[in-house]
Amino acid sequence: MAVYATRLGLVEVADSQRWSCSLPLAGFEELREFVLMHVPAQGPFLWLQSLEVPELAFVLCDAACFGLRYAAGAEYEPEHLLAPPCVLVMLPGRAGETLRVHRQAPVLFDVHAGTLRQQVFEPEHIHGDGAWVGPGACAAVNPAWAERIISVQPLQSGGEGA
Repeated sequence: MAVYATRLGLVEVADSQRWSCSLPLAGFEELREFVLMHVPAQGPFLWLQSLEVPELAFVLCDAACFGLRYAAGAEYEPEHLLAPPCVLVMLPGRAGETLRVHRQAPVLFDVHAGTLRQQVFEPEHIHGDGAWVGPGACAAVNPAWAERIISVQPLQSGGEGA
């Protein structure tokens, strides 16, 4: 168990909760180690927190919450991953704007290997338009996936920034 500084404060991380990039995230090639954090009050949204740069975290969500499904193929076999494909969420800049997601390049998590990768899908292999349909559309959480996610409470002094 090690303690890391994150956007949400200090977090204890077990080795089994660390994720390594099997392929670097586009634009962040030097970063290889991450954790997934969940703030219960934030519903289905997760934080993909860099362990190398404490200020850097991405907001993710199960693609199904945005009505998205990806066709299985040679590079994507969902039954082997035990985790849903997760889309990067772009937070709105102004009140009233809708959430947008990177629908063509979800992050895939291999629970057995403890690895993640961002994969680009061709448009014909993506089903759905990426509009928010809500957490009721999300898949049931696999226990092996849930064990790798750290549940945290946000800082009370405004330190949880988005």
